[in-house]
Amino acid sequence: MNSFKTMLALVLGLGVVLLLQTGCEGPEGPAGKDGTNASIDLEGFAPGIKCATCHDANADTVYYVAGRVYQFETSIHFMGGAVERNSATCSGCHSTEGFIERGRGGFQTQMASEILNPSPPGCFACHSPHARADFSLRTQAPVTITSYIEGVPNAMFNYGKGNLCLQCHQTRTTSPMSPKPDPTKTAVTDTIVITSNRWYPHYGVNGQMLMGTGGFQFVGYNYTGNSNHTANLAIEQEGCIACHMAEPTGTQSGKGGGHTFKVGYEFEGTTGTVLTGCRDAGCHGASFSSVNYAGATTAPVGAQTAINANLDTLKQLLVARGWLNATTELLVASSSNPLRIAPAAKAGAIYNFYFIEHEGSHGVHNTKYAYELLRSSIAELRAP
Repeated sequence: MNSFKTMLALVLGLGVVLLLQTGCEGPEGPAGKDGTNASIDLEGFAPGIKCATCHDANADTVYYVAGRVYQFETSIHFMGGAVERNSATCSGCHSTEGFIERGRGGFQTQMASEILNPSPPGCFACHSPHARADFSLRTQAPVTITSYIEGVPNAMFNYGKGNLCLQCHQTRTTSPMSPKPDPTKTAVTDTIVITSNRWYPHYGVNGQMLMGTGGFQFVGYNYTGNSNHTANLAIEQEGCIACHMAEPTGTQSGKGGGHTFKVGYEFEGTTGTVLTGCRDAGCHGASFSSVNYAGATTAPVGAQTAINANLDTLKQLLVARGWLNATTELLVASSSNPLRIAPAAKAGAIYNFYFIEHEGSHGVHNTKYAYELLRSSIAELRAP
């Protein structure tokens, strides 16, 4: 009797083990309904999708999800994506859920209301891996960028995979740029009245800078074009990804490159750069040459040093005129205390100051364009 019980227990135990071993190989279950909670919408699952392709760090040699997640968690998108900016007009760029919903409206509409429990712009903002069964980008369609300068047409940004980045890295669609600055308003009787201390393009206007558009160009000043980045073939195909998502070395993963989106980085007290994208594209060799930019120094310096020096000069001129608060760097303007500028075209110097400061690359994306916008603004403010 005891031997029978022992044998029965062994058989049942073996059956359980076999069931556990073969359970993941069984038939697929029925497709579930699409999610209705916008904050947890996984957009359905592709037929035949196999979870372990991505959710197994020991076997994922296709997408390296675990490593990409680690890199992303050190990025500004993750640490400083301003996810708390969750209003109807802001969540479309500042949260994953808002970005997805905005995309369903063609990336031109805004949210109808705030998103419940938003998350920073993360994996599902750029990808839809469950619905597509891969990590292809949600869109690579060219992006129309609205112009906020009178008489300047909208721009079309078309830099391959970088088009996805430009869904957000451009002038905001609800800008307080009213009235618009006008290059033709050069008469002493032409006055612009500014009633907002936030009269400026949005932060991160990287697309316009790369293209060489979006800045205020003064009448009579000779603007000579753009830096190599604007028309570089590799950058035209990959856009921002070519440099900001270059593969890091093993010792740099999580510090720069990849899904950190950082070219230069500071990590645990050390600084470094991931320049493989810059060199692999055939643009730069073993070193990055310096150039001499008038008004910055008399000796050759790096682009960022030159741009920052001119930007500081422009700031001082704006402060001296009483237009800019030196500490907050906000305009001295409000509805109760409007800022009046004549000739109105001189307000373009304010626009260019914010355009270059908020763009954030300190001239790297398009050194020549940034430099000439600064020099023309400085000359305009120094003129009688």
